[in-house]
Amino acid sequence: MSSFANRMVRAAKLDVNLYEEVEADKQAMGQAMGVVVLASLAAGIGRVGSTGISGLLLGTRAAIFGWFIWAFITNLNYSCST
Repeated sequence: MSSFANRMVRAAKLDVNLYEEVEADKQAMGQAMGVVVLASLAAGIGRVGSTGISGLLLGTRAAIFGWFIWAFITNLNYSCST
């Protein structure tokens, strides 16, 4: 199993050691963005049934935008508390 797929499975299992590993790995940002893109594509695919093929693009964009806003607010909150 590739490192990327292995990390996704371990994250789904809430493996505590994984989070320490990823925190120390400076190359993990690419994998993290890959997970965000895959999850956003899944959200877009989920919209196809209700809004047609245009829902794929709309759902994917909305999911990525929502993730960006969530990450910004989380980071802002973390920055203010330290």
